[in-house]
Amino acid sequence: MNENESNEDTPFGIFDELETQFSAALLEKRGVYAVAIAGVAGAVYRSAVSEGVPADLAKAFAAEYWDREMNPPAAATALFELDEDEE
Repeated sequence: MNENESNEDTPFGIFDELETQFSAALLEKRGVYAVAIAGVAGAVYRSAVSEGVPADLAKAFAAEYWDREMNPPAAATALFELDEDEE
């Protein structure tokens, strides 16, 4: 490809561009989820502490919530993928 030729000018260039756009959108979507999950994890911590749970234990609760949301069990992930295939 010469310097005047864009990716879209090649036979599969349009697919490369679409892949780049979809990857960027997915990354942004994952970031939005991470921010929301962090907010909930913080709420779990604050709520637990305000109810008298020791701070270290409350921190463990929040960390467990974060971990489960960011790294769901394989079975849950597989079920989610099955639901998407049915649509």
